[in-house]
Amino acid sequence: MRKSVRNMTEGSVARHLLLYAVPAVLGDLFQVTYNTVDSIIVGKYAGPSALAAVGIASPLMNIAMFFIIGIGIGASVIMSEFFGAGDLPSLRREFCTTLSLSTLLGAVIALFLFLLAGPLLRLCRTPAEILGDTVRYLRIVAAGMVLTAFYNILAAASRSVGDTRTPLLCLVAGSAVNVALDVWFVAGLRLGVGGAAAATVISQGVAALLCALLLLRSGPFRMRRGDFAVDRALLRRTMQFSYASALQQAGIYVGKLLVQSLVNPLGVHSIAAFNAVNRLDDYALIPQRDIANGETVLVAQNHGAGKPERMLRGFRAALLLEALYGLCVSLAIFFLAGPLMRLFVSAEETEVIRLGVRYLRIMGLFYFLPGLNNGLQGYLRAIGRLNLTMIITYAQMFTRAVCTALLISRLGLDAVPLACAAGWTVMLVWELSLVARWKRKGLLTGHSS
Repeated sequence: MRKSVRNMTEGSVARHLLLYAVPAVLGDLFQVTYNTVDSIIVGKYAGPSALAAVGIASPLMNIAMFFIIGIGIGASVIMSEFFGAGDLPSLRREFCTTLSLSTLLGAVIALFLFLLAGPLLRLCRTPAEILGDTVRYLRIVAAGMVLTAFYNILAAASRSVGDTRTPLLCLVAGSAVNVALDVWFVAGLRLGVGGAAAATVISQGVAALLCALLLLRSGPFRMRRGDFAVDRALLRRTMQFSYASALQQAGIYVGKLLVQSLVNPLGVHSIAAFNAVNRLDDYALIPQRDIANGETVLVAQNHGAGKPERMLRGFRAALLLEALYGLCVSLAIFFLAGPLMRLFVSAEETEVIRLGVRYLRIMGLFYFLPGLNNGLQGYLRAIGRLNLTMIITYAQMFTRAVCTALLISRLGLDAVPLACAAGWTVMLVWELSLVARWKRKGLLTGHSS
């Protein structure tokens, strides 16, 4: 078994969480770097209009990508339980079943986005002057959706057995390719948004191929005769776990798309500022998400091993880590807002910088809220309450969109971070009330599909 595989049913809970989270955070930061490098290079070498085009296309791509990631999250709970129970044949069958399902869905989603790129972007009220570039970017990136699906399920499988190093290595390689191709295609050949999209697709292919080579050659995912098949019973269970998780992950980006459509009429400067700060949001929120993912794996492994006390210890440790990180990132974003915005646009774009700095300083007051929400949702996923996490996330999304719609005409772009804070507060109150009630009834370590 590979050294990077981590059995979380024994040893220090806090140490397991940290050793899981650190490589996961680094890997996900490299993944976000795919789009961030696009934004920086496109913004500096193709101008604010091209930056706005990439930003408008990104929420649609993220809805599709995070739908696939949601399938991986649901399946990883099942795989973690099999691993914790020591049932490796079932683990491999679940992996092959999930990989087949996600690859098929990736192909269907890619076709849908490619054919309907124009109507979808017009529905989002994309300004006419950047519609052509936005359609071009979306179609090229959609063409690589199967590679995106393939990589993300491989990464979810790796993480389900506590291995976050393999996805990290693959994303480092993919990010290096992405940066090199962005510089060549956009800054060198002046291919604009099409060059940035092509660089993203090629880099995703590199990451997927490398992950497959590393994951399948040894350890619990080394395939035996008969493993390469779709298990119907596991397929039904995977769909029960994954549909809610997939809808939840996609729903997060549906909410962002709704907000994007409300921001678009404010003009190109506001669109460019909004999409620059969204990239910074990703960097700020990724560690919170990865701590929660580590918590999900730890709790699910210990559920499979029949160790409820370790499940609760993992829950408490994750909440503490989330709170500490949320405080640190809030301070960093608040005080470094100006230098961070100047990474994305030239110093002459003073209005974009001004809008982005105001947004970041308001948002910097509230980053502790999603940290606590992630800690609570990580535990709820691990005990099989995926339907609830989906419903609560949609309530947060609805609150955010409604508050933005009500406030944006008076407050402009400042309405968006205030609406985020309102949504996160609704989410936190709901989750805390559920956990308190289950604790009183002795149901906190139960498992329901």
